[in-house]
Amino acid sequence: MRNGFKVMDSDMHIREPRDLWEKYIEPEWRDQGPKIISEPTRSGAMVLVEGKILRGYPPTRRSPVGSSRMDEGEAEVIARGFDPISQLNAMDREGLDVAVLYPSIGLGIMMRPEMNPKLAAAIARAYNNWLYDFCQADSNRLKAAGMIPLHDITEGVKEARRVVNELGFVGVFARCEPINGLPWHSKYYDLLWAELEDLGVPIGFHTAASLGEVPQAGDRFGDDQMLRHMTSHPMENMLAMVDIILGRVLERHPKLKVAFLECDSGWVPSWLSRMDSEAGRHGAFKMKPSEYFKRQCWVGTEAEKELPMVVHYIGDENVVFSTDYPHGDSDYPHATEEFFEIEGLSDKSRKKILWDNCARLYGLP
Repeated sequence: MRNGFKVMDSDMHIREPRDLWEKYIEPEWRDQGPKIISEPTRSGAMVLVEGKILRGYPPTRRSPVGSSRMDEGEAEVIARGFDPISQLNAMDREGLDVAVLYPSIGLGIMMRPEMNPKLAAAIARAYNNWLYDFCQADSNRLKAAGMIPLHDITEGVKEARRVVNELGFVGVFARCEPINGLPWHSKYYDLLWAELEDLGVPIGFHTAASLGEVPQAGDRFGDDQMLRHMTSHPMENMLAMVDIILGRVLERHPKLKVAFLECDSGWVPSWLSRMDSEAGRHGAFKMKPSEYFKRQCWVGTEAEKELPMVVHYIGDENVVFSTDYPHGDSDYPHATEEFFEIEGLSDKSRKKILWDNCARLYGLP
């Protein structure tokens, strides 16, 4: 709790231990499974998958944004190896009551289009089983978003069902960039969307600055991580949102919940306005794209100063708060403090953004 408000982090990250997949993956996949072959940073590491280094993790790549603000308490976090106790301590330092956990290395671990679908499913199961154990340190505060394999959509459906029904996860995640060359509005994914509707959990779209082997908005900038990072997070989410809304996914699946995370929200009003105009010119929709957004979508904010403008144009029902801990661009341990420094937000809106909207997204009280 901070300043009398309960706070839920819609997108807090863990940092995977080096031996995660060696310990948790089924023995038959251990030789081909992920092996972390460099010292993990707060955002990633070099990874060997199927006997080949996954492109996007070159050894000379520097931190995405240079220095981090995560100095206070960092020695303890590193000494503890980013374990569950250090995660809970970080939450206490930020004033977080509950956090939904997303991966770091895991954001890119399966972004190889030609990966064996059975191996991809085994990688996801191993990560999810490890994350389940991680959350047992305090399952009331630590909530999980599950990794789902998409190389074979039936495996993705099966794993989504397992993590929700057997492990108690509150959502699943996917990178914004489809791995198999099919847009998100392809009927290929309809089995997954229908399953998530039945389960009542959201899919959180979350990209990463170049982790993996799929085309990305920042590719034109090569290895310049500042430019890649600047462009990838908002632009990939913009593309995913157009794909999901104008591609009529939400029209076909009216109970599907979708979150667009770690992309800030300042671009959303103009993007929705443009979608409304485009839909009016080119296709008959049952509702305006902006209305589908308000019915079924959420977008993450990290205390951006444009937030009052966003609330003015789209309301305060579809924005959720995030700290992005422990990544190099996080404002931790001052993320919640900076949220309260934003001028022009009512206490009613603060309450919704810090707790109510996120609870509704993930189906929590």
